[in-house]
Amino acid sequence: MDRKMHYITGLEALNYHGADWHSFAFNFNREYPSLIRDWCGDYGIKKEKDEEVANPVRAFLDYLLYEIKFEKRVPIKRVSDLAFSDEEEREILEQVEKKLKNFLKGKDREILEKWIRYNSGGDYEFTNIRLLKRKAWRERRKKTKFNLKDFRENVRKTFDL
Repeated sequence: MDRKMHYITGLEALNYHGADWHSFAFNFNREYPSLIRDWCGDYGIKKEKDEEVANPVRAFLDYLLYEIKFEKRVPIKRVSDLAFSDEEEREILEQVEKKLKNFLKGKDREILEKWIRYNSGGDYEFTNIRLLKRKAWRERRKKTKFNLKDFRENVRKTFDL
């Protein structure tokens, strides 16, 4: 029987490797766009039965790529937010420079640059405020009459960014 190989990556793969990184990471059936599996070949991927599993470094790189390329947002997780070893942290930052930075172009690369600044201790920089596009938020915005700068500042304070 010819069965398609399942790919586990991102926060799900970090959880798969034994850490409870995030509550939704118990679902190992999430389907990612094929680009997430293919963007840097087999680097950091091992095959286990009918699954391909990203090692922690590759999983984090895939998480960054997914958030930037498909969600069009600056990833909220810093490398230091997760329990990586010093060696893994160095490898992640090296691969961001060597592979991810070269892979991303245009606006996506600008988002990565925002994440790099944030990861280095800078303030979180928004790519855009998606919530304002939703009808409920547009209505709320009309009622409260606040401007985008106030909204961003309130979000930063609320989430301690």
